Amino acid sequence: MSRIHRLIFAAILSLYGVLGVTYSVVTPLFEASDELWHYPMVETLARNQFTLPVQNAAVQTAWRQEGSQPPLYYLAAALLTAGIDTSDLETVRRINPHADIGTLPPDGNANMIVHRADAKALPWGGTVLAAHIARFFSVLLGMGTVIVTYLLARELFPGQPTIHLGAMAFNAFLPMFLFISGSVNNDNASNLLGNLLTWLIVRLVKRSDAPPLRDYGVIGVVTGMGLLAKLNIGLLIPLIAFSLGIVSVRAKSWRPLIIGGAVSGALTIAIAGWWYVRNVQLYGDPTGLNVFLDIVGRRAIPASFDQLWTERYSFTQAFWGFFGGVNVAMPAPVYTVFDGIGAFGLLSAVVFLFANATRRRWMLTQWLPASVTLAWIMLTFLSYLRWTAETPASQGRLIFGALSSICVWLAVGWTWWVPKKAKAVMVGGAAAWFFTIAALAPFTVIQPAYARPEPIAFQPGAALATYQEPDGDGRISLMGADILTPEVQPDTYVLLNIDWQVEAALSRNWSLFVHLYSPDGVVIGQRDVYPGSGALATADLAAGYAWRNFVAVDVPSSAYAPMEVTVIAGWYDLVTGERLRYGADDVYTLGSVEILPRASAFDVPNPTRKQFDDQAELIGYAMSDLSPEAGEQIEVTLYWRRLRPIAQDYVVFVHIIDSATLRIYAGSDAQPAGWTAPTSTWVDGAIIEDTHTLTVDPAAPPGIYEVEIGLYIQDEAGNFNRLRVTTPDGGMATDYAYLSRIRILPHEGT
Repeated sequence: MSRIHRLIFAAILSLYGVLGVTYSVVTPLFEASDELWHYPMVETLARNQFTLPVQNAAVQTAWRQEGSQPPLYYLAAALLTAGIDTSDLETVRRINPHADIGTLPPDGNANMIVHRADAKALPWGGTVLAAHIARFFSVLLGMGTVIVTYLLARELFPGQPTIHLGAMAFNAFLPMFLFISGSVNNDNASNLLGNLLTWLIVRLVKRSDAPPLRDYGVIGVVTGMGLLAKLNIGLLIPLIAFSLGIVSVRAKSWRPLIIGGAVSGALTIAIAGWWYVRNVQLYGDPTGLNVFLDIVGRRAIPASFDQLWTERYSFTQAFWGFFGGVNVAMPAPVYTVFDGIGAFGLLSAVVFLFANATRRRWMLTQWLPASVTLAWIMLTFLSYLRWTAETPASQGRLIFGALSSICVWLAVGWTWWVPKKAKAVMVGGAAAWFFTIAALAPFTVIQPAYARPEPIAFQPGAALATYQEPDGDGRISLMGADILTPEVQPDTYVLLNIDWQVEAALSRNWSLFVHLYSPDGVVIGQRDVYPGSGALATADLAAGYAWRNFVAVDVPSSAYAPMEVTVIAGWYDLVTGERLRYGADDVYTLGSVEILPRASAFDVPNPTRKQFDDQAELIGYAMSDLSPEAGEQIEVTLYWRRLRPIAQDYVVFVHIIDSATLRIYAGSDAQPAGWTAPTSTWVDGAIIEDTHTLTVDPAAPPGIYEVEIGLYIQDEAGNFNRLRVTTPDGGMATDYAYLSRIRILPHEGT
C-alpha cells in the first residue's frame, strides 16, 4: 500500500466518521427508520438486567415487533447504556399520532415524535444520552462495514487500488447507509457481520490448502454472531459449506469439509442456538417470524411480481437515501443521478463478467471468489423479495447485508473499461457525487423536515374565533385563514394557511382538524394533525405564541364532481374525542372550495379512472341522490370501457356498505346494463352505460356509508372471484373500489 493510498484510505474513513456522527446528531431522536421501536428494545434490556421480553401480538409494547428480532445488537447497546437512568423515555418519546409514515403529503407532518424545543440541548442526559451512545455505537459498526468493503475489494481484485478505494468510498458516502449507521437499528450489526462473513468466505474459497483451525473458528464465531444479529445471515451457511467443499477438493482431503464444518458449525450453534431453541419453546417456530408478522402486520394480499415491480421506485429511493419514516425524500433529480450511476456501474460490471466468461480471461480460481459475492447479492435480493411480498416494506436498505459486494462490483463497473490513468477520475467523479449529496442531505433535507414553524405576531383583538378548553382556562384563537386552492379536482389537495395564537396556556395536546363538507353533510376529505405540521404540542405552547399552519387536505379520487364543499376547522382530543368550543359551536367555517370534474376524453359525468385487472375500466359514474332516506331507492350509473378483450362474463356489484362492520345496506349484482351487455361482448371504443337500482334497507341507521363497486365471476365451486383494482403505477390493490360517500337519512316518520 503506497503512501497516497494510505492517505486516501484514512481520508475516506475519517470523512465517514464525521458524516456518520453528523447524521446521528442532526436526525432528531426516534426519527430514523423504526428507531422509535428499536431503542425501546435496547432500553428494556438495560432496565431489566438483559432479560428478553416474551412477544405477544395481543399486547402492545413500546418495542413492538423488534422484540422478535435476534438480540445481539440490542444486548450490546444495552450493555453500553445500562448505567444511565432512562426513566424519562416516554417524556422524550412523545409519539405523533397523526404522523404520515411512508407518504409525502405537501404539508409535511413527517415527524413520528413531537419533540420538545430543548430536545438537543447539551449536556445530554437520561434517554437522550443513552440513545446517542447507541447511535455512536452504530456509527462504529458502520465504520467496520466500510473497512470490510475495502478488504473484500482487495481480496477480489488484488493490485487494483482504484477498485479498493472506489468501493470503500461508495459504501462510506452512501446517504442511506450513513442515515442508518447514525441510528439505533439492529441492521448495523447484521450489515457488518453479513459483509464480514462474505469476506471470510471469499478468503476461504481462494485457498488451495487446508486452513488452520483458527480460520474455521473465526467463521463459526462470525456466523453465530450473525445469526444472533439477523435471520438472513443464515443464507450464507450454504456458501460456507460450498467453500469448505471447494477447499477439500483442492487439498485432496475431506478434512476441511468435515473438520471445518464441525468446528464452525459447533461454534455457530453454541453462540446462536439458544435463541432458536427459545423461539421453538415460546412460539413453536425457530425463527420467531410467526409472531413477528402477527405484530408488524402482513399485506392483505401477498404481493405478486407485478406489484413488486411497481414498488421499484421506493426500493431504489430507500437504497440511495429516503429518510425519516420513509417520508423525507431528496429532490427527484438527485435520485435520477444516483439511478444513472448505479445502473451504469452494475450493467457495466455485468458486461465485464460476460466478457471474462466468453474470452476466458479468468481462471477458476478467480471465478470462485467472485461467484461467492454474486451469489450473496442474489440470495439477499431474493430473500428481500420474499419478505416484502408478505409485508409492505419495499426499502432498498434491506439489502445492505450484501452492500460490500454491491459496492465492489459498482466500482468494477466504473473502472474496468477505461485506461489506467482514467480509472481514478471515473470512480472518483462518481464517489464525489456520493460525498456531496451525503454531506448536504442532513442540512438541506433532514433538518428542514423537522423544523418548527417560525413564530409570528398579530395585532390585539384580531381574532376571528377563540376556542376554549372544556375543563380549563386554556384558549387558542383563530387569527386568519387563506384558502390557496379555491378550485381543485379529485385526487389533488386543498391547500390552506391557518393562523393561530395561544391566548392562555392549554392543558392538553389538542389535534387540529380540517374537514371538507358536501352540501349533504358528508365529509368528503379531512386532515387531522398536531399543529405546525406535527412539530408542536399544544400543551407546550406559552400564552402569546402564534404561528402559521400550512394544511393540505386530500381530495379523494372518488370525490363527486362538480360539487362545492365547505371548509371547516376545529380542535379535538384524540383520546377522549372532546372538542374545543367557541361560544355554542365547535367548528369554524373557513370558506368553500369548488371540486371540478377531471379532464376526460369521454363524454361521461364525474370522470374517473378505476381499472380492474387491466381488463375493464370505470371511466365515470352518476348517482341520483347522495343523501337518500332509509327505505328509498337510488340509481347508480356506471360507465365502463374495456382495456383488452375480456374472455369471461363478469357480474358487476354495487353496494352501500358500512366500511367498519362490512354490513351491506343496499346492493345490486348483475351483468352490465341489466344483463344485456356481457363483458365478453364489449368492443374497443364502446362505452357501456350500466345502471343499478339500489333500495336502501329501511332499518339502515342514519350515518355515512361507502358505495363500493367491483366485478366478479362465480366458479364451479361456488367461490366469488373478484377482479382486483390496478393502480396507476401498475400495482394491484383491493378487489373493490369506492365511489363517493353518501349519507343515509332517517326513514320518513322515524
